[in-house]
Amino acid sequence: MIMEIRMLEQPELLPALHLVWEVYADSIAPKSSPEGVAAFQKFIQYDYISEVWQRRELIFFGAYENGTLCGTLALRPDGHIALFFVAKERQGQGIGRILFDHAYHYCAQYLHGSRLTVNADPDAVERYIHLGMRPVSGEQKREGMCYVPMEMYVNLSMVSLKNQRSKAPWIALGAFGLILVLVFSFIGVKAGREFERVLGHQRNWNDDEPDYDDDYDYDDDYYFDYDNGFGDYETPYEFGGGLYEEPEEISGIWAIPEMIDDNVTYELNEDSYDFLDDEKQSMVIQFNVTYPVVNGLSDASVEKKVNDILKERAMETVKRIYDEPAPEIKERVIAEQYPILMDYVEYKVCYASEDFLCVVYEDYGYEGGQSYYVQHLRTCNISLKDGTVYEVKDIVKLSDTFLEDWLSRMRSEAEDDTFLAEADLETLKKALEGDSQDGVYEVIYFLDADGIEIGFDLNYAQDDENDRGYVWVTAPFTFDEIESHASGSSLWKELG
Repeated sequence: MIMEIRMLEQPELLPALHLVWEVYADSIAPKSSPEGVAAFQKFIQYDYISEVWQRRELIFFGAYENGTLCGTLALRPDGHIALFFVAKERQGQGIGRILFDHAYHYCAQYLHGSRLTVNADPDAVERYIHLGMRPVSGEQKREGMCYVPMEMYVNLSMVSLKNQRSKAPWIALGAFGLILVLVFSFIGVKAGREFERVLGHQRNWNDDEPDYDDDYDYDDDYYFDYDNGFGDYETPYEFGGGLYEEPEEISGIWAIPEMIDDNVTYELNEDSYDFLDDEKQSMVIQFNVTYPVVNGLSDASVEKKVNDILKERAMETVKRIYDEPAPEIKERVIAEQYPILMDYVEYKVCYASEDFLCVVYEDYGYEGGQSYYVQHLRTCNISLKDGTVYEVKDIVKLSDTFLEDWLSRMRSEAEDDTFLAEADLETLKKALEGDSQDGVYEVIYFLDADGIEIGFDLNYAQDDENDRGYVWVTAPFTFDEIESHASGSSLWKELG
């Protein structure tokens, strides 16, 4: 078995949490009290887990085989295991041992912790003993959940990590870069910089491990911390004891060089749509959508129009999977044992002038079930004078000259440009005009401090051999370079 063990990035938290819930719902919930199930559900809510992850109060590891998440372990900086689950169909194959060993090595080598601790489900005590842990007291009960506190001393002098090597992302603007930026955008400048340096260096660990099944014959199904992961412990804000180093490079939407005119007469604020259906026990429905709000335009009707469009653009996925579900979404929900409808949207205003606004949205979530984890990027380019939304076909003359220039720039931006060879020039032209080819080529463009970028958010079907996961690629033009291709659109007049 070739198993990759690595730290999880923020978009990967959702798949991990739903793996956790799947195993919990199948193996633990039936024997738990309603109070215990409710406490567990509260603990694994994405918004809470994401928050503590951003604060570095939880470090998530994932075990991947051929790109499929097989198990996950969440570790506190003090060496406490908060979550530890292996997918039901992969239990008994040594994956739990691999994850545990990795956490042990990491605790010793990078956290310099002398102990690993856990509050174990009583049925998992024997498994933890096989891993080298020991009970420190008898069975305890809290919030309707029974657990056994366990610990293991870490030998700081006998730790070595095997086969460490990093993997380059397929494309620079992929999900890895996105979430690196999210991390730094939510954390203080001086908060534990040295520890972040260590984390950043180790995010792409890749362990090629043998199958441990021959050496450890136990059923590694779940290992759950029953004190909500934190108990009475409060993580020091600067637990690393030093200072963070600033990241050398950021990517994703947060790397777009914004241009915000300081002299605009309006204000940019933020609003959000939050929804959690905590009544349904058989499925998960949760949305957190943030979007910008413009206040102070001279024309109140235009202001309302602009804000309605900005919100509608942010809510597109929620509308498609929940408010007005597409037929395929309905079919997935019916077919799934544990349906999941989730969507989380972040945005960035990358261009704002007195008369024009450009917003980039990035959302990720589940569209029916655990197998339908998706990420999307959308853009909205709108006039603040009358609420007109400009599309690529409106602002650029899609001539052969432009298409050849654009295609050359796209190829230089993409590390793997085979997707551009799959379609002829006419097909790509139609895609830029709005024909997405069954959703594969979603046209996007945005303005920033350097000019304009035009390209695609790629969305192949998950069973398509060309599927590359979450990828968006844009071709950059300076304003001088795009001038020869510009149409007579009023956009260019608004930009001056």
